[in-house]
Amino acid sequence: MNDKIMKKIYASLLGLTILVIVAGTASAYFVYPSSTGTVSTAGGDEIQINTINVAGTGTVTVSPDKAVVYLGVQTQSADATAAQQENAEKMDRIIAALIDAGIAEDDMETLGYSMYPMRSYEAEEPTITGYVVSNRLMVTVTDVDEVGDIIDTAVNAGANEVQSVSFTLSDDARQDARSQALENAVEAARSDADTLAGILDVTLLGPVEVTTSGGSVVTPYPVPYAAVEEAGYEMRKSTSILPGDISVTAYVQMVYQFA
Repeated sequence: MNDKIMKKIYASLLGLTILVIVAGTASAYFVYPSSTGTVSTAGGDEIQINTINVAGTGTVTVSPDKAVVYLGVQTQSADATAAQQENAEKMDRIIAALIDAGIAEDDMETLGYSMYPMRSYEAEEPTITGYVVSNRLMVTVTDVDEVGDIIDTAVNAGANEVQSVSFTLSDDARQDARSQALENAVEAARSDADTLAGILDVTLLGPVEVTTSGGSVVTPYPVPYAAVEEAGYEMRKSTSILPGDISVTAYVQMVYQFA
């Protein structure tokens, strides 16, 4: 086979390849604005329908109605028993003070308890110089306006660790916010469907499928709070805590039939 014939064959194959690519691109382009789906009839048969797929996002910003305070007591002594007893006495006083301040026992939970030795490395062999005992407590506050007072109460009763304060929503408040966020998401999706129907000059017949995909709750960043027990320490004023707002977001995907 000579070179001239080979060139003709290559040219023909190249032209055919280009034609296939162009045809495939054109087909994808013209099908893209609308899609088809299937629905099942009462008899179990499936029929083809024209559909538009849209998605919506809805966000609601609300004020938190619950706070969680992480606090604790750390004691140290040359004797392990003495460190443990002092720690237990202080924690008992803290819990009693918090109960007097209106915190229910069910709203307090021990997060961790530890005791470890302190060592000196000045000598050739490390020596134990004392013991440190830590007891950490999680306190749920159902009135966010009282968070500052609760912290003051705990510190005055003996707490020398307040690790952070986080704000959140109760179950009822979270569900109410999510319901509103879902409503906003559906409205956004419906608005997009109406816009697309107008552009395509078609009539929406109604949604045939609606799904939700996840969701998120963005809470204020935990507020660090350092409390150091010092000789003669006095609370001069109530601690100010600003909770910030919480954002609740919901997502929906909707399939609309059109004619």
